Amino acid sequence: MRNAKALRTLKDPVYMYVNDHLTKLNTTILACVRKKQRDIVVSTWSREGNVYYRNVNEIVHKVNQDQYQYWLDLPWPST
Repeated sequence: MRNAKALRTLKDPVYMYVNDHLTKLNTTILACVRKKQRDIVVSTWSREGNVYYRNVNEIVHKVNQDQYQYWLDLPWPST
């Protein structure tokens, strides 16, 4: 993961994606954060097994384990 940025900055870049291998629960949380509050969440990502998101105020938040149930309980959007 540390070398992913170096791959993107090469003169002739290698086109590949480097992704975290997330647990099933963290994958679900990432999807919940990404899709359940689109009016608030601008972007989401994971790093070293943790889920992060940026809100409309450009503030970055880390989703802690005690917040997982909140995100899981939110309703999925109808569209």
